[in-house]
Order: sequence, then C-alpha cells, then structure tokens
Amino acid sequence: MSNLHLRPYQKAVVDAIGNQNAIVKMPTGSGKTFVAAEFIRRDLMIRNQIAKSRRQQQDTDSATVATASTASSSENWSQVSSNSSQPTSEEMTALFLVPTCNLVSQQANTVRAWIGNGYEVTEYRGGMTSPTKRFDVLVSTPQSFLTLQQIEADKKWFNWSNIFACVFDEVHHVLKDHPYRIIAMLIKGWESQNDNNSKVHILGLSASLTYAVGHRAVEVSLSNLCHDLGVTKMISPTEEELLAGGYVPQDDSIETMQKPWDVPKGVIPESDRKQHLIHEMFMTRVENRTTTHFASRIYAVVREIEREIKSQCGNVSKSESSFKSPLGQIKLTSWEDFAHKMTKKHVGALSVLYQLLEIWYVALRMVCQSWEEEEQLVIQWLVINDGFHKEGWFGPKLEASLNLVHRLYSNGGIQSEKLVSLKQHLIDKRKRKGVSFRCIIFVKQRISAYVLSQHLNNDGGCMRHGLRTGYVAARNSRITPSIKVTPGEASNCVVGFRSGEINVIVATSVIEEGFDVPEANVVISYDELKDTVELCQRFGRARQKTSCLTLMSERKDRPLTDLKDVKQHQDTIIKDFDPVKNQQKTNG
Repeated sequence: MSNLHLRPYQKAVVDAIGNQNAIVKMPTGSGKTFVAAEFIRRDLMIRNQIAKSRRQQQDTDSATVATASTASSSENWSQVSSNSSQPTSEEMTALFLVPTCNLVSQQANTVRAWIGNGYEVTEYRGGMTSPTKRFDVLVSTPQSFLTLQQIEADKKWFNWSNIFACVFDEVHHVLKDHPYRIIAMLIKGWESQNDNNSKVHILGLSASLTYAVGHRAVEVSLSNLCHDLGVTKMISPTEEELLAGGYVPQDDSIETMQKPWDVPKGVIPESDRKQHLIHEMFMTRVENRTTTHFASRIYAVVREIEREIKSQCGNVSKSESSFKSPLGQIKLTSWEDFAHKMTKKHVGALSVLYQLLEIWYVALRMVCQSWEEEEQLVIQWLVINDGFHKEGWFGPKLEASLNLVHRLYSNGGIQSEKLVSLKQHLIDKRKRKGVSFRCIIFVKQRISAYVLSQHLNNDGGCMRHGLRTGYVAARNSRITPSIKVTPGEASNCVVGFRSGEINVIVATSVIEEGFDVPEANVVISYDELKDTVELCQRFGRARQKTSCLTLMSERKDRPLTDLKDVKQHQDTIIKDFDPVKNQQKTNG
C-alpha cells in the first residue's frame, strides 16, 4: 500500500462493508474513490491469501490449511477456493465501473496509487485496444466492458467466474435504462445459475442514490436498487463523522436567483411534459398553431428554406430533384444529419441552401429540446454561425422570414434577461473572488454548452472583466454534424481551468460525476434541477468553504426545498435499512 491513509470515516465505511454487498452514500469530494480503492485492496489481499494457502496445501497435501486460514475472511472466497473448476485465486480480477470515459484514467490512477506496486491496474474504454495481458483490476466504462465480454468471449479474464469484486461508481445509474443495469442483471443471472454458489462482491457508490422525488417513490427506488444488486448493507457517514474526519460538508446555502425574467407565454407546463413524446407534442402544437411566437418564427424559416430547396431542385437533373423533409423523424438530431449529408452531396446553390438548413435545423432542435423556453441561446447560435446570411438569389418569402427573426433579435423581442443576469452574476463573482475565481456553469444540452461558451468569450463586458470560458462535453461526442469534440478537448479544458488559463467552464452532466475540479469556487446551474442526483453532483463540484452556489431556474413541481427533503429522507432510509424486510418488500 502507498503512503496514503484513509480518514477515520472512510476506514469506518470500509470496515462496515466486510464481505457483504453494500451501497455507500457519501457527499461529493469526501473520498468515495478511496473507499473503493481500499475495498479492492482488501479483497486482493484475501485473494492472495487464498492463493498462498492453496500452494501450501499442494506442497503439504494438507486439506485443512487453506480452509482454516481464509474461512473467516470471506464466505464467497472460500466457496471459490474449494472448487477446482474455478480459476485459481491469483487469476481472479476486480472490476471498477465508471459512467464516463473521462473518469477511466482518473479513477485508475487513484487505484494504482492506493494499492501500490505489485498489482496491475488496466484501463479500458471505447477506442482502446483490448487488454492483452493479465491484470488485477480493470477500470472501464460499462458499455466498453460489455463489448469486451462479447468480442473477447474466449478470454476468461472477462467472465463473471473470474471476477471476484465489482464496484459501481455512481450506482444510481442501475435504476434506469443504462449499461450499469444490464451488468447488474448479468451478475444476478450468473450467480443464480453457477453450480458452486459463487458470488461477485459488489460495492455501489454515489452522493445521491435515486432520481425519485417524494417519500414513497424514494423508498421504492432504493428498495429496488438494493434488490437488483443483492445489497445487504447500506452505509452513510454522519455529518459529525465527516467533520471529525476533516471533511466540511456544504451547508446547502444555495442562492436561488430572483428571476427578473419569465418563460415565454404559452409553453407547455412542466408537469405535462413527457420527454419521450417531445417530438410529437411539438409537432402537434405546430399543427394547432399553439407554439410560442418565437418557435413559430423559427419553424417558418425552416419551412421556407425547404421550399427554396424544392424550387432549386427543379433546376437539376431528375435523379437529384427529390426532397423529403426529415422533420417527421422522432430523433431530433436526424434533421441536421440529413442537411449535413446533403450539403456534402451537392454543389452551388443547393449546397449553400443545405448548409443554411443545417444551421436552422439545429436552431429548431434547440427550441424543441427546451420545450420552447430557450430563445436567447438559439439566437446566439444563429449569430455565431451566420444563420441570417442571405444570397441575392434567395426567394422573397425566405428573405422575409429571415428578416422577421432578425428583427425579433435586434428589436429586443425575445427573452434575453436570463442571459443578461448570468453575465452580471459572473462579473460580480469575478470581482469578489479576484484571481482565484473559478466557475462551472451547468447546462442540459451539449449545444447549449458550446453556444454559451462562445457567447461569453465574445461578450465585451465579460472580456473586460477577465472572463475566459471553455466548454466540456463527453469525449468523442459531437455538438452538431459540423462541430465535434476531440478526444483530448475535455481534459485539456479542465487542465486549463486548474491552471487559471480558463476561469469559466460551461459543462453538461459529463463533469457532474466524479470529475475532479477542486479549484471550482463558483457553481451556477443555468437550467433547473430535475432530481437530487443533479443537486448533489452539480453543487458538490464546489468544495471550498467560501464557494458560491447559484440556481438560476427551478421547476415548479420540483422546487429546491423538495429536493433537499429527498436528500434527508435517503439518509433516514439508510439508517433504518433492514435487508430482510427489504427482501420481503421486493418479493411481495
């Protein structure tokens, strides 16, 4: 083991886990990864102890040595060691699952430093070569691991019979349609079918364990989580234990900005929104002419560009003269994908029109994804990408529709107060914090992160006050078909943030979970919070005592007070957790 040491509350948590499947709830920044690393280290020691005992047994032909030396350590391990058809103990590995590619190296480095020399820690994520040599610990994203199990089925390293422990970092993902859930079900299925009753030692970690809101929903959610992972222990250090161990919990002093803005008139109420029906609901509103004025203007421009393309198609060969709008497709990004593809296919006037159409399809997607609430960032997207560009040969109807939207922008006819308030808030915090100022702004969509960062970097007031902005999105993701995130872009942005080269990061959820940015002392949630996972992850990024936390928008059906209540109720459930009663509930 390295010279690193556990804090008292961290040691107490690992001691409490023992040989049970456990879920640990600890605040962001309190050292969950160290708990996971120590959990793995202790299981590796048990593995090695068993291997040593088996060698002694073979040398002395004594059948009692291995059993006597290891039975008290782990019931699971004794079951494995007693079955000669299983892999040898030294061949067995630990699996550490992380939800995003950006976390693979970060968590692997922590585990390496913790367990010390003599153990091989291997990293794997999409785009990497499959591991070719034996390892003791594999740190991987869940989908990448599932892929490994398929393409490397002949290698025992990736079989459940060869995995003695599995850590689920950000374990709440098991509750939704996610690769974590697939893996949890695979483990459960394998354990129910293997002949020797072998088990995988499971540890789940998170700052918040459920997406649910409301006491009953939270109880059901946590009960299902424990059932799906075979959990018999739930652990969470108390605030007193955290303080005694040197961790200062956030005091939940989140500033809710007094909004000088209103959402556009006529948007769908939050309680009536159904994410899986977002396309259908928007198109129904278009058909019924009940969209907001701004949304109707954006849609009108899109339709005029499409009509102009149809008109131009009449001037080309019959093989290229057909045009079918993609707006009927449910996947919103397929609209811009279509236009991008057609831009590459054509030249001249059609290529120009398809390029313009791609820009406006993205604008319409932004309107649709925001449930018609977002207007200012949509306009900024169009400005940044020259969306109001006009050619002399454009038809009069297309030119008129472009002019209408541009006049909304230039005459102040759109909702812009929120963006103005954000910029003033940033400048105020920059003045207060001085050169130590480091701010993370959380948004829902990658396109919003890109547009907002571009706008802040080009705003005169922000520039005069020394604001330098970058954005972080998932590795190898794309903003639009024409704008892609390179593999090193997110990590380079965080490096610049730590050094002070960048002092504002606009980020999506990719930086919410586990990404280590201790320099952050201002956190702003630009969009409303939908659950306690976002509450804990977003505002947990600012760990300094003097950090400023700001929520710019609240959902009327899920105000901040309700989310804080869910956090407290989780603690009560963990404190009173009874695995027998939980099993009876789920079976009933």
